[in-house]
Amino acid sequence: MTQTPNAAPSAGQFTAIKHDIVKELFLKTADQTYVVARWCFLNGLYLDFYWNALHALEKYLKAVLLINGQSAKVAADGTAYSHDLEKLFAAVQLIASDLLPATLTRPADLQIQHWRDESVDNFLKRLNDLGRAENRYNIFGFSQQPEDLHKLDMVIFSVRQLCVPLDAPFWGRRQDAPNDKTFRQMLVEHPRSVLRRVGTKFYDLIGRKGTIAVREAALIHNLPFAPADYDHGELRSGSSADNPVLYRRLLVYADNGTQYAEDAEGLADICDWLIESVQLSPAVKAEINAAKGKLMVQARRHARREGKAGRVH
Repeated sequence: MTQTPNAAPSAGQFTAIKHDIVKELFLKTADQTYVVARWCFLNGLYLDFYWNALHALEKYLKAVLLINGQSAKVAADGTAYSHDLEKLFAAVQLIASDLLPATLTRPADLQIQHWRDESVDNFLKRLNDLGRAENRYNIFGFSQQPEDLHKLDMVIFSVRQLCVPLDAPFWGRRQDAPNDKTFRQMLVEHPRSVLRRVGTKFYDLIGRKGTIAVREAALIHNLPFAPADYDHGELRSGSSADNPVLYRRLLVYADNGTQYAEDAEGLADICDWLIESVQLSPAVKAEINAAKGKLMVQARRHARREGKAGRVH
Protein backbone atom coordinates (compact mmCIF):
# COMPACT_ATOMS: atom_id res chain seq x y z
CA MET A 1 0.00 0.00 0.00
CA THR A 2 1.46 3.36 -1.00
CA GLN A 3 1.52 6.21 1.46
CA THR A 4 0.33 9.64 0.49
CA PRO A 5 2.86 12.31 1.48
CA ASN A 6 1.67 14.75 4.09
CA ALA A 7 0.49 17.99 2.58
CA ALA A 8 2.79 20.94 3.18
CA PRO A 9 1.56 23.24 5.97
CA SER A 10 -0.19 26.36 4.78
CA ALA A 11 0.75 29.87 5.82
CA GLY A 12 -2.17 29.82 8.25
CA GLN A 13 -0.86 26.61 9.81
CA PHE A 14 2.59 28.13 10.25
CA THR A 15 0.98 31.08 12.04
CA ALA A 16 -0.96 28.72 14.29
CA ILE A 17 2.28 26.88 15.17
CA LYS A 18 3.94 30.18 16.09
CA HIS A 19 1.00 31.17 18.27
CA ASP A 20 1.04 27.79 20.00
CA ILE A 21 4.74 28.17 20.79
CA VAL A 22 4.15 31.66 22.21
CA LYS A 23 1.30 30.41 24.37
CA GLU A 24 3.41 27.61 25.82
CA LEU A 25 6.63 29.61 26.32
CA PHE A 26 5.16 32.91 27.45
CA LEU A 27 1.45 32.86 28.28
CA LYS A 28 1.34 29.59 30.21
CA THR A 29 4.38 30.46 32.29
CA ALA A 30 3.17 34.04 32.79
CA ASP A 31 -0.13 32.80 34.21
CA GLN A 32 1.72 30.62 36.69
CA THR A 33 4.18 33.36 37.67
CA TYR A 34 1.27 35.80 38.12
CA VAL A 35 -0.43 33.43 40.59
CA VAL A 36 2.86 33.03 42.48
CA ALA A 37 3.23 36.84 42.66
CA ARG A 38 -0.27 37.19 44.09
CA TRP A 39 0.38 34.44 46.67
CA CYS A 40 3.55 36.24 47.78
CA PHE A 41 1.69 39.52 48.27
CA LEU A 42 -1.20 37.90 50.15
CA ASN A 43 1.30 36.22 52.47
CA GLY A 44 3.49 39.24 53.10
CA LEU A 45 6.48 38.16 50.97
CA TYR A 46 6.73 41.51 49.24
CA LEU A 47 10.25 41.24 47.84
CA ASP A 48 9.26 38.10 45.94
CA PHE A 49 5.96 39.70 44.95
CA TYR A 50 7.76 42.44 43.02
CA TRP A 51 10.26 39.98 41.50
CA ASN A 52 7.50 37.66 40.22
CA ALA A 53 5.18 40.53 39.24
CA LEU A 54 7.85 41.97 36.95
CA HIS A 55 8.49 38.64 35.25
CA ALA A 56 4.83 37.76 34.82
CA LEU A 57 4.08 41.10 33.19
CA GLU A 58 7.25 40.91 31.09
CA LYS A 59 6.10 37.58 29.61
CA TYR A 60 2.58 38.86 28.92
CA LEU A 61 3.94 41.91 27.10
CA LYS A 62 6.32 39.79 25.03
CA ALA A 63 3.44 37.46 24.14
CA VAL A 64 1.42 40.43 22.85
CA LEU A 65 4.30 41.51 20.63
CA LEU A 66 5.02 38.04 19.24
CA ILE A 67 1.39 37.15 18.50
CA ASN A 68 1.02 40.46 16.68
CA GLY A 69 4.05 39.98 14.46
CA GLN A 70 6.59 41.98 16.46
CA SER A 71 9.93 41.03 17.97
CA ALA A 72 10.05 40.37 21.71
CA LYS A 73 13.84 40.54 21.68
CA VAL A 74 14.90 43.79 20.03
CA ALA A 75 13.11 47.15 20.09
CA ALA A 76 12.64 49.36 17.05
CA ASP A 77 15.71 51.37 18.00
CA GLY A 78 17.88 48.23 17.90
CA THR A 79 18.33 47.90 21.66
CA ALA A 80 17.37 44.74 23.56
CA TYR A 81 14.17 44.68 25.60
CA SER A 82 15.68 42.36 28.21
CA HIS A 83 13.42 42.67 31.30
CA ASP A 84 12.55 46.35 30.80
CA LEU A 85 8.80 46.72 31.42
CA GLU A 86 8.74 50.37 30.42
CA LYS A 87 10.30 49.67 27.05
CA LEU A 88 8.07 46.63 26.42
CA PHE A 89 4.91 48.50 27.39
CA ALA A 90 5.83 51.39 25.09
CA ALA A 91 6.15 48.90 22.20
CA VAL A 92 2.76 47.38 22.98
CA GLN A 93 1.25 50.87 23.17
CA LEU A 94 2.27 51.42 19.55
CA ILE A 95 -0.05 48.63 18.43
CA ALA A 96 -2.81 48.92 21.06
CA SER A 97 -2.80 52.34 22.69
CA ASP A 98 -6.60 52.52 22.49
CA LEU A 99 -6.93 49.31 24.51
CA LEU A 100 -4.62 50.14 27.43
CA PRO A 101 -5.23 52.31 30.50
CA ALA A 102 -3.12 55.41 31.01
CA THR A 103 -3.92 55.86 34.72
CA LEU A 104 -4.71 53.33 37.44
CA THR A 105 -7.69 54.72 39.32
CA ARG A 106 -9.48 53.06 42.20
CA PRO A 107 -12.29 50.71 41.07
CA ALA A 108 -15.68 51.85 42.31
CA ASP A 109 -16.35 48.53 44.07
CA LEU A 110 -12.97 48.29 45.82
CA GLN A 111 -13.08 48.92 49.56
CA ILE A 112 -9.57 49.90 50.60
CA GLN A 113 -8.40 52.55 53.06
CA HIS A 114 -5.43 53.73 51.04
CA TRP A 115 -5.28 54.38 47.32
CA ARG A 116 -3.15 56.71 45.24
CA ASP A 117 -4.03 57.16 41.58
CA GLU A 118 -0.93 56.47 39.53
CA SER A 119 -0.02 56.48 35.85
CA VAL A 120 0.71 53.09 34.35
CA ASP A 121 4.11 54.40 33.29
CA ASN A 122 5.02 55.28 36.87
CA PHE A 123 3.72 51.96 38.20
CA LEU A 124 5.84 50.06 35.68
CA LYS A 125 8.87 52.14 36.62
CA ARG A 126 8.39 51.11 40.26
CA LEU A 127 8.04 47.46 39.24
CA ASN A 128 11.23 47.75 37.21
CA ASP A 129 13.07 49.17 40.22
CA LEU A 130 11.68 46.89 42.92
CA GLY A 131 11.62 43.69 40.85
CA ARG A 132 15.00 43.93 39.10
CA ALA A 133 17.42 41.05 39.42
CA GLU A 134 19.70 42.62 42.03
CA ASN A 135 16.80 43.22 44.37
CA ARG A 136 16.41 39.46 44.76
CA TYR A 137 19.10 40.07 47.38
CA ASN A 138 17.29 43.12 48.80
CA ILE A 139 20.11 45.41 47.69
CA PHE A 140 17.71 48.32 47.17
CA GLY A 141 15.00 47.37 49.68
CA PHE A 142 11.34 48.01 48.95
CA SER A 143 8.37 50.13 49.89
CA GLN A 144 5.10 48.21 49.53
CA GLN A 145 1.69 49.83 49.28
CA PRO A 146 -1.55 47.84 49.77
CA GLU A 147 -2.95 48.99 46.41
CA ASP A 148 0.00 47.55 44.46
CA LEU A 149 -1.69 44.14 44.21
CA HIS A 150 -4.82 45.69 42.67
CA LYS A 151 -2.75 47.80 40.30
CA LEU A 152 -0.91 44.71 39.10
CA ASP A 153 -4.24 42.94 38.52
CA MET A 154 -5.54 45.87 36.49
CA VAL A 155 -2.46 46.09 34.26
CA ILE A 156 -2.22 42.34 33.72
CA PHE A 157 -5.92 42.08 32.89
CA SER A 158 -5.62 44.76 30.21
CA VAL A 159 -2.38 43.32 28.76
CA ARG A 160 -3.47 39.68 28.85
CA GLN A 161 -6.53 40.55 26.78
CA LEU A 162 -4.18 41.66 24.01
CA CYS A 163 -2.49 38.26 23.66
CA VAL A 164 -4.42 37.62 20.45
CA PRO A 165 -3.88 38.66 16.81
CA LEU A 166 -5.61 41.99 17.23
CA ASP A 167 -6.41 42.59 13.56
CA ALA A 168 -7.52 39.04 12.76
CA PRO A 169 -11.23 38.09 12.60
CA PHE A 170 -12.62 37.40 16.06
CA TRP A 171 -14.75 34.51 14.77
CA GLY A 172 -12.07 33.11 12.50
CA ARG A 173 -13.34 31.37 9.36
CA ARG A 174 -16.66 30.25 10.79
CA GLN A 175 -19.39 30.23 8.16
CA ASP A 176 -22.00 31.12 10.78
CA ALA A 177 -20.03 34.05 12.22
CA PRO A 178 -22.43 36.80 13.40
CA ASN A 179 -20.07 39.50 12.10
CA ASP A 180 -16.62 40.02 10.63
CA LYS A 181 -15.23 42.13 13.46
CA THR A 182 -11.61 41.84 14.52
CA PHE A 183 -10.35 41.10 18.01
CA ARG A 184 -9.47 44.78 18.31
CA GLN A 185 -13.01 45.89 17.45
CA MET A 186 -14.51 43.39 19.87
CA LEU A 187 -12.25 44.62 22.67
CA VAL A 188 -13.26 48.22 22.04
CA GLU A 189 -16.98 47.39 22.02
CA HIS A 190 -16.98 44.55 24.58
CA PRO A 191 -13.93 44.88 26.84
CA ARG A 192 -14.31 41.42 28.43
CA SER A 193 -15.19 39.56 25.24
CA VAL A 194 -11.72 38.13 24.63
CA LEU A 195 -11.08 36.99 28.20
CA ARG A 196 -11.57 33.25 27.66
CA ARG A 197 -10.38 33.30 24.06
CA VAL A 198 -6.83 33.94 25.25
CA GLY A 199 -5.21 30.50 25.38
CA THR A 200 -3.42 28.48 28.09
CA LYS A 201 -4.94 26.75 31.08
CA PHE A 202 -5.37 29.81 33.28
CA TYR A 203 -9.02 28.99 33.82
CA ASP A 204 -8.08 25.48 34.80
CA LEU A 205 -5.89 26.96 37.52
CA ILE A 206 -8.77 28.99 38.93
CA GLY A 207 -11.47 26.42 38.17
CA ARG A 208 -12.23 22.93 39.43
CA LYS A 209 -8.94 21.53 38.20
CA GLY A 210 -6.91 23.85 40.38
CA THR A 211 -6.17 23.30 44.06
CA ILE A 212 -7.91 25.40 46.67
CA ALA A 213 -4.63 27.15 47.48
CA VAL A 214 -3.99 28.08 43.84
CA ARG A 215 -7.57 29.30 43.31
CA GLU A 216 -7.35 31.48 46.40
CA ALA A 217 -3.96 32.89 45.39
CA ALA A 218 -5.31 33.71 41.93
CA LEU A 219 -8.72 35.12 42.87
CA ILE A 220 -8.74 36.65 46.35
CA HIS A 221 -9.10 40.43 45.92
CA ASN A 222 -8.66 40.01 42.16
CA LEU A 223 -11.56 42.14 40.93
CA PRO A 224 -10.78 41.95 37.17
CA PHE A 225 -10.55 38.14 37.00
CA ALA A 226 -12.72 36.81 39.82
CA PRO A 227 -16.43 36.00 39.35
CA ALA A 228 -18.77 38.74 40.54
CA ASP A 229 -20.04 36.61 43.45
CA TYR A 230 -16.58 35.57 44.71
CA ASP A 231 -16.11 36.01 48.48
CA HIS A 232 -12.86 37.94 48.85
CA GLY A 233 -12.82 38.48 52.60
CA GLU A 234 -10.68 41.26 54.03
CA LEU A 235 -7.30 42.42 52.77
CA ARG A 236 -4.76 43.85 55.18
CA SER A 237 -4.49 47.55 54.50
CA GLY A 238 -1.10 48.29 56.02
CA SER A 239 2.02 49.21 54.09
CA SER A 240 5.48 47.77 54.55
CA ALA A 241 9.05 48.80 53.80
CA ASP A 242 12.57 47.50 54.28
CA ASN A 243 15.66 49.68 54.10
CA PRO A 244 18.44 47.81 52.25
CA VAL A 245 21.35 46.52 54.29
CA LEU A 246 23.87 48.41 52.14
CA TYR A 247 22.23 51.66 53.18
CA ARG A 248 21.99 50.72 56.85
CA ARG A 249 25.52 49.38 57.13
CA LEU A 250 27.49 51.51 54.65
CA LEU A 251 25.84 54.36 52.81
CA VAL A 252 24.36 56.04 55.88
CA TYR A 253 27.87 56.39 57.37
CA ALA A 254 29.31 57.62 54.09
CA ASP A 255 26.65 60.34 53.95
CA ASN A 256 26.34 61.21 57.64
CA GLY A 257 29.83 60.60 58.94
CA THR A 258 31.71 58.28 61.31
CA GLN A 259 33.34 58.98 64.66
CA TYR A 260 36.86 57.65 64.16
CA ALA A 261 39.38 57.19 61.36
CA GLU A 262 39.53 53.44 61.90
CA ASP A 263 35.72 53.22 61.55
CA ALA A 264 35.81 54.99 58.20
CA GLU A 265 38.77 52.91 57.00
CA GLY A 266 37.08 49.65 58.05
CA LEU A 267 33.91 50.54 56.17
CA ALA A 268 36.00 51.50 53.12
CA ASP A 269 37.54 48.01 53.27
CA ILE A 270 34.04 46.54 53.24
CA CYS A 271 33.30 48.55 50.09
CA ASP A 272 36.35 46.95 48.45
CA TRP A 273 35.26 43.49 49.65
CA LEU A 274 31.79 43.94 48.17
CA ILE A 275 33.06 44.97 44.76
CA GLU A 276 35.61 42.15 44.66
CA SER A 277 33.37 39.36 46.00
CA VAL A 278 29.77 40.08 44.95
CA GLN A 279 28.31 40.31 41.44
CA LEU A 280 26.95 43.85 41.18
CA SER A 281 25.72 46.07 38.39
CA PRO A 282 27.88 49.01 37.21
CA ALA A 283 25.41 51.43 38.84
CA VAL A 284 25.66 49.74 42.25
CA LYS A 285 29.45 49.51 41.96
CA ALA A 286 29.57 53.22 41.23
CA GLU A 287 27.45 53.95 44.29
CA ILE A 288 29.68 51.82 46.52
CA ASN A 289 32.83 53.39 45.10
CA ALA A 290 31.35 56.83 45.75
CA ALA A 291 30.62 55.78 49.33
CA LYS A 292 34.18 54.52 49.70
CA GLY A 293 35.49 57.88 48.49
CA LYS A 294 33.44 59.71 51.10
CA LEU A 295 34.62 57.34 53.82
CA MET A 296 38.27 57.85 52.95
CA VAL A 297 37.82 61.63 53.08
CA GLN A 298 36.39 61.14 56.57
CA ALA A 299 39.29 58.85 57.51
CA ARG A 300 41.87 61.49 56.55
CA ARG A 301 39.93 64.20 58.38
CA HIS A 302 39.65 62.09 61.56
CA ALA A 303 43.32 61.10 61.31
CA ARG A 304 44.38 64.74 61.31
CA ARG A 305 42.22 65.43 64.35
CA GLU A 306 43.48 62.32 66.13
CA GLY A 307 47.10 63.13 65.24
CA LYS A 308 47.55 59.96 63.20
CA ALA A 309 49.07 59.53 59.80
CA GLY A 310 45.94 57.86 58.49
CA ARG A 311 45.68 55.78 55.41
CA VAL A 312 45.40 57.15 51.91
CA HIS A 313 43.83 55.09 49.09
